[in-house]
Formats: sequence, structure tokens, C-alpha cells
Amino acid sequence: MHQLVEKGVMQRVGRGIYKLGQQKEFVPLLSEDHKAIYGILKEKFPYLDVCIWSTKWLVPWMLHIPFIHETIIEVEKGAEESVFYFLSSERENVFLNPKKDILDKYTKDSKERIIIKNLITGSPLQNMDDIQIPALEKILVDLLVDIELLSAYQGRDLESIFENAFRYITINRDKLLRYAGRRGKKESVEEKIKEILQQ
Repeated sequence: MHQLVEKGVMQRVGRGIYKLGQQKEFVPLLSEDHKAIYGILKEKFPYLDVCIWSTKWLVPWMLHIPFIHETIIEVEKGAEESVFYFLSSERENVFLNPKKDILDKYTKDSKERIIIKNLITGSPLQNMDDIQIPALEKILVDLLVDIELLSAYQGRDLESIFENAFRYITINRDKLLRYAGRRGKKESVEEKIKEILQQ
């Protein structure tokens, strides 16, 4: 099986689980702004575990295009406030673990906002150009769990994101469900995925 995966005949989607087709990696576009933000954070907090991603990465898989996009920065527990105060002095529209009504009420005239939140230990991450970003499995679980924060990506758009993600990217279900378990939502995430993909 390993040789078939190497040759692009099969793709590994879980422990001992394979399907036909070539392995398709998640390679989102990192903007210069994201690289700059990550750079200043690593300069200011060199030993801090940081992960950055953008909801813009989901747009190609959606039916409706949101007016506002979020840059989500996740940091080790206990460092959120320090990162928030530092970035607030550098940028506008920076929020710390906000509720939806706070985002709606206080977002200034901008199509971008920056959300600072806690990085769950054991989150599936990957490196791109020396920048730590979430694996797609993490993003998909977060969409199902952080419903209020990611409210613009629910409903039929959520279904479309999942359908396209599973169609165009090799999703490791073991990794996805392991992270869902870290968030205490393994069973509900498993059910929701089955529901979406069987439609």
C-alpha cells in the first residue's frame, strides 16, 4: 500500500484506510500581510507557539462570499492577552475571544478583522514557508464547534465547504476526529460529517 501511495495510485485517509486517487495536500495562499503579522509576533514572542489562518481560504468552496474576513491567530493558553494588547497597538479591528455581537458592534470600517484565541493543545498544524498554520482537519472541526465565532460559514455554506474539502483535498479522518475529541466534540462532529457527506 505504501508503494501505491508513493506512486499516486492510492491516498491514505486514516489508519489503515485508503481510497483511490493521488494524495492532495492543503496548500492555501499566505498573504504578505499574514506573513508580516506572523513575523512581528515571532519577533516579539520568539518562544510562543503561534498559528495563523484566514477565513478567505474557505471562499473558493462557498456558495456565498462573506463581506468581512477574519484572520485568526491562535496562541498558547495564557498568552492571549499579551498578544492581543501588542497587536492592538499595531493594528485595528483586533479582538480577543469575541462574541458575535461584539464583532458586529465594534468592527470599524474594514473588510478584515483579527481574532486572537487560545490554541488547543494537540491541534493538527502544518508549516508553510516557515509559518505555522492549521491543518485543514483542524479548520473543519473549528467550523463545526466555533459556530458563533464562524457564523458566516454555517448553513448551506458549511455543507459546501465540507463537500469541496473532501472532494479536492485528502482529509485524514483519524486526525480530524482526534482533534474533535480534544475539543470534546468527537461524536457530534462525526455525526455532522456523515450527515453532510451523505446528502
